[in-house]
Amino acid sequence: MMDAKFKWQSIFKMPEALRLGHDEARAELVRATSMPGRIGEAAGRVAHLCLPHFEREEEMVFPVFGVLRELESGKVRPEMAEILPLVSTFKAWHDSLDYQHQAITAAIHALLLACHKENCREFAEFAYCMRVHERLEDEVIYPMVPVIGRYVQERLEL
Repeated sequence: MMDAKFKWQSIFKMPEALRLGHDEARAELVRATSMPGRIGEAAGRVAHLCLPHFEREEEMVFPVFGVLRELESGKVRPEMAEILPLVSTFKAWHDSLDYQHQAITAAIHALLLACHKENCREFAEFAYCMRVHERLEDEVIYPMVPVIGRYVQERLEL
């Protein structure tokens, strides 16, 4: 059986900018967790929460955005209906997102405080970027998933 992640990426290419954002965050988390003391410990908590969260987003959120280029140009193809199960799964997952993002936000804040206490500007900037990433998800990315799903469903008259 084909891996679900591979299947979705082969049908609708995940926007590279979203993937690169996660790749960069993963690399910085690896570096931050290798720091001694408070910073490494705080970064470890962020990694523990964010890494599985990133995987879920890459499985069910990012592929939905793979149809945007075609939607922008007015194209709606029957194959686009294949994102609708992802949108439904996202809606069910969305109920737990507030709790997850609260925990992630608290962990990022703790990392930011540890960086300030250790006078480590480099990882303080990373923590700030992670905070911006979380806000972008809450305010832009997550609200767009059901919007894209509804648009595809309406245009395909499903």
